[in-house]
Amino acid sequence: MIAAVSEPPITLAVPALTGTWKNTNAASRGVVRLDIAKDGNGLRITAHAGEPWGSTIAHAYSVDGFDSRDALAFNCTFELGGKDVRLQANIKAGVLVIVFLTRFHDDRANVFTREFYYRSAQ
Repeated sequence: MIAAVSEPPITLAVPALTGTWKNTNAASRGVVRLDIAKDGNGLRITAHAGEPWGSTIAHAYSVDGFDSRDALAFNCTFELGGKDVRLQANIKAGVLVIVFLTRFHDDRANVFTREFYYRSAQ
């Protein structure tokens, strides 16, 4: 006999994730700020880059939660022309920890970075 088990769907803990998050490293040359907002059943993420990249670099509208019934973690991919940036994020002790996995579409080596963000009142 085969029994079907129905797992409850994973939902994003939206209030815990939304808001403005700033990089703890003020001199970061990567993503210096993220704005995370509720968008339907998911999140809309706007990433703001530091020098030398300019200001707003990407928007992600398709965000998946994972790892718990009320997810404090998500992942998404920014497609930026000659590269794709996979973002994997989770909240640990009130800090948003983000891993950036950058895959280039040319001969450059792929890049792994990890940054830490605090919630800002701004």
